[in-house]
Amino acid sequence: MSPRRTNAERTETTRSQLTHVARELFSERGYASTTIAEIVERAGLTTGALYHHWAGKEALLVDVVHDIHRELAVRIRSLGRVEDEPVAQLLSSGREFLAFCADPAVARLLLLEAPAVLGYERWRQIDEQWWLSTTIRLVERARATTAGTGLAVEGAGAEGSRRLALALLGALTYLGHEVAMKGSPTVAGAGRTYEVLLNSLFP
Repeated sequence: MSPRRTNAERTETTRSQLTHVARELFSERGYASTTIAEIVERAGLTTGALYHHWAGKEALLVDVVHDIHRELAVRIRSLGRVEDEPVAQLLSSGREFLAFCADPAVARLLLLEAPAVLGYERWRQIDEQWWLSTTIRLVERARATTAGTGLAVEGAGAEGSRRLALALLGALTYLGHEVAMKGSPTVAGAGRTYEVLLNSLFP
């Protein structure tokens, strides 16, 4: 006889199920064309169960976006550490992001639907929540071990590293949009462009 699940376990199962189904439907039909009724029907749950966890569809989209970032983080961790070299880690994680953007479902939700629905500022905050601190740490390590032009352009100190990290994330977002629009054949070229950028900053 299997042990009874706790309330916390049941709650997490329900949230995960609804998030997964919402992600599927948003990818298939688009956010605007998907209704709450369709989400709960596919999940086999009630409307009340959904509203118990989220105020509405937009709040659910926020969790879907976090779910996509979480999946990307797992993929990047699965690469392992590239030696222990910060520039190599920036490059490998950037390439993984660009390959991730070649998935039409990911591209539609993460790069098109989410910023349009949530607004650029909220969308950017979620992105930075997942990636900014890690990128800053890698940039700081890279700056400490190279004499890259980024030192002269941005100046010394934590704020310089933060600006460089934001610039790298912005470049990846732009390249990710290109991959999303043009498809998987552009992944390699976008990755080479990002590599050139990194090498110019940290030669």
